[in-house]
Amino acid sequence: MIIASVIIAVIVLYLIYLYNRLFKMRNRIREAFQAVEVYLQQRFDTLIQIGEAVVAYAKHERDTLKEITAMRQGLAGRSISEKLQAYEDLNQKLEGIRIQAEDYPQLQASRNFLHLQHTVNDLEEKLSAARRTYNANVIAYNNAIGMIPAVLFAGMFGFKAESMYEVPESKKQEIDMKQLLKG
Repeated sequence: MIIASVIIAVIVLYLIYLYNRLFKMRNRIREAFQAVEVYLQQRFDTLIQIGEAVVAYAKHERDTLKEITAMRQGLAGRSISEKLQAYEDLNQKLEGIRIQAEDYPQLQASRNFLHLQHTVNDLEEKLSAARRTYNANVIAYNNAIGMIPAVLFAGMFGFKAESMYEVPESKKQEIDMKQLLKG
């Protein structure tokens, strides 16, 4: 009777420990994603400013900028993977506007434009670090819920595998942005 009580107590303590550990890991993933999202948002805002500068020189880009702004407003309430895909779509359109700036040497020589370009590069570095942190947390969490004995209980507690931040196939290929803008 005493041995059975000890075994049950050990199992209950282990389940409490396991639940708390997985809960903390899941929260670290959410925190890491929030950092990614903040940097994506900052990069997006900076690219919008670049887009506005280009629009001042190229009036035909105004509709693209309006479309991008509308897309951005539709991000609320989406899942992590949906938000990441939406940000990639937005950034591809903004990159097209940024490429248009190459056609305006006087814009490129502007101190404000150069500052915005530097800011984007700085944010890219921070975003890259935040993505690595996010992916490291996802790997640790997915490993934790996939290993024995946690795999036996993780699903019962509602812990499911999280998606890694992956580079879209479109980013792995060479893209001719001038051709993309014409199309």
